[in-house]
Amino acid sequence: MTRSVSVVLGLVLALGGCSIADEQPEEQLAPSGQAVRAEALYAENCASCHDEQVAGAPSREALEGMTPAAITAALTTGVMREQGNALDRVDRFILAEYLGDGAAEADVAVDYCADRLQFAGAPLWNRWGVDKRNSRFQTEQSAGLSASDIPELELAWAFGFPGAQRARSQPAVTREAIFTGSQSGRVYALDTETGCAWWTYEAGAEVRNAPVIAEASNGRPETLYFGDVDGRVHAVDTLTGEEKWTRSIKDHPDGTITGSISLHDGILFVPMSSTEVISAYADDYECCTFRGGVTALNAKNGEHLWRWYTTGKPTNAGKSSKGVDILAPSGAPVWSTPTIDVERGLLYVGTGENYSSPANDKSDAIVALDLKSGRERWITQTIAGDSWNAACGRDPRANCPEEDGPDFDFGAPPILTTLASGKDILLAGQKSGEIFGLDPDDDGQILWRRRVGMGGFNGGIHWGMASDGQTLWVGIADTPGNRFAEGPPRPGIHAFEAATGKPLWSRIEPPTCPEVSYACMTALSAPPTAIRGAIFAGAHNGRLLAYSDKDGAVLWKQETNRAFETVNGVEAKGGTIDSAGVVVAGGMVIVNSGYDKFGEIPGNVLLVYRVKKD
Repeated sequence: MTRSVSVVLGLVLALGGCSIADEQPEEQLAPSGQAVRAEALYAENCASCHDEQVAGAPSREALEGMTPAAITAALTTGVMREQGNALDRVDRFILAEYLGDGAAEADVAVDYCADRLQFAGAPLWNRWGVDKRNSRFQTEQSAGLSASDIPELELAWAFGFPGAQRARSQPAVTREAIFTGSQSGRVYALDTETGCAWWTYEAGAEVRNAPVIAEASNGRPETLYFGDVDGRVHAVDTLTGEEKWTRSIKDHPDGTITGSISLHDGILFVPMSSTEVISAYADDYECCTFRGGVTALNAKNGEHLWRWYTTGKPTNAGKSSKGVDILAPSGAPVWSTPTIDVERGLLYVGTGENYSSPANDKSDAIVALDLKSGRERWITQTIAGDSWNAACGRDPRANCPEEDGPDFDFGAPPILTTLASGKDILLAGQKSGEIFGLDPDDDGQILWRRRVGMGGFNGGIHWGMASDGQTLWVGIADTPGNRFAEGPPRPGIHAFEAATGKPLWSRIEPPTCPEVSYACMTALSAPPTAIRGAIFAGAHNGRLLAYSDKDGAVLWKQETNRAFETVNGVEAKGGTIDSAGVVVAGGMVIVNSGYDKFGEIPGNVLLVYRVKKD
């Protein structure tokens, strides 16, 4: 992995715009000297987080699978810029060139389709939760698949994301195309039959959320919307991949977009989160000033309409043990996709923990906002006083708030569903391992509350649930490590009566091997997806499963933690299935496999399954 410093300085000149006279080290480093210097830089600046996977930091192995350009981008303009600022420009490039060994994005040819993309009808899977209510319940007509077909599913094709260590952009799907983002920032429109690319679009930063499609007056797809990790919203022509507009919603250096964008009546509702929870790890960082929230944009041109914040403006709240200012309130990010209530004119959002003390009344809450103005209509906070950041995972921990957790976000969006009685209910799941039924007609009053799992930093309920209005299906992760966890771990899939929270059945998945590793963990962190008769879920160990919706019996099982031959010739393997759920559309079962955070199993593959052809 040793590289010459001349190559590094060439990159500095090409990407950084500096002169050799300004930046050249006093002594030219021999290749072996560069390796020694890079190892010292890593030990001093990186090892404490990446060797221990603190706050979700990728492992060193995962870093070594990234390209030098990707590491450089992270250190200069991306999620690690705060840490990168401590290095001079040459050291950043030495470190990136030494660690990064992934395939260069530019060296990988894309197999483009011969024809021009055309649409025959409306999208088959649109939005993160398939509908505005975030139900994650797919109709049989759009699914093109029944429970009886599931045992006959087989891999149709696989697509490899070049230079990636995670694949977490849940696709949007039409009959003709699968739209998905990637870690490199390239967005793909892939042919559903062959996996060739109709077009690609360069967002310039990782796209990790689910695209949402706006339809023209004839019902055909017209515009694709998505956010990137640098806080920009992109509007792209669905037929050609040409950019229509791009708008940044970023108002904080660490601001980003994690959850997917919601769309209604010509308005985009963009959830606002940040990586400041990681920046606080440094003792000399003034924690914290980010404020979570939602930004509303005009879908036609990106014009700013309104912005709602989860906290007021932070003010001085004291000094840390290192004598650095503490600023509060802060944090309470919106990690997930907003839920739209057309009938009541409301937007429902789930919020996360505060970053500094004191905590406020909008963290760990379900909040209802007016769709048109963004004004708060009601707040239901389920856990008060939750303040936490990455400094709580180290010693010394100057920036750790007094509460030190529990870090029990609502990482999963609430589901709005209609019961058999005709009454609507909001179903919410929390990282604490609890689920809730809320009354949207009574200011979010809690109708019922039930514990499902013990809870954890990654759930409990992490990214989502699914419901058809009768039943609520809940995936539980229950990964260890949170001192606020209650009871034994219950990883697996669980079913409840939506109206009352009454338990119907549970299937707890035991570890697949004795080691304490993600390769053995059956935790269900990614959201489940339901069709009539079956529930699809992906696990931390890479296992892809379909369960009976009646009793949890396993109908189908695939191992994705392995190497795959890909249609685009990229070397690819699966890994942990996390963040993005399974998509079922047009007779296809589609899943991204690979997730390099928290020490989970890296991977870079999109998999498409279909019923065997005779």
